[in-house]
Amino acid sequence: MKMIFTKIDYTPNFKKDYFDLNTIMKEKEKNVVEQETGNFEEAIYPLFLPNGTKLVDEEKIKVDNGERVIMTFDGEKPFLLVEEKASSMEEFTVIPTYGEPYRLMDTLGVMTDNSLSWESNGIEYYLVSDVLNQEELIEIAQSIYSLPTMK
Repeated sequence: MKMIFTKIDYTPNFKKDYFDLNTIMKEKEKNVVEQETGNFEEAIYPLFLPNGTKLVDEEKIKVDNGERVIMTFDGEKPFLLVEEKASSMEEFTVIPTYGEPYRLMDTLGVMTDNSLSWESNGIEYYLVSDVLNQEELIEIAQSIYSLPTMK
């Protein structure tokens, strides 16, 4: 890989409070409030699909705090993928889960014989199949990645 710069600004102009921590935090809080509606701009698709499997249906459903996207994949190895904006909790909360903890990329997930659930970059994911084994579930889950964005 080669990167070529054609122009460099050695005297950039920034607003007076551009690097001020209080200003940055206020802007972040404003963005969080805007994002709390939980609506998806775009679903996040797995980059890996088992051979003979394809997306056959995608449905957005309104829920109390926004939207839930349900994607149905069918073929030789069918599965269901559910995505929803994670709801923020004001304090630490214990959420009972069924399954075993599993280290998945940047987070911990919960794995059962036929499902895997996790939260990453503010999105909750649930992947389930009665055909896929745990290794295949993990391979699909690891191919789903959203980059955090800043506005």
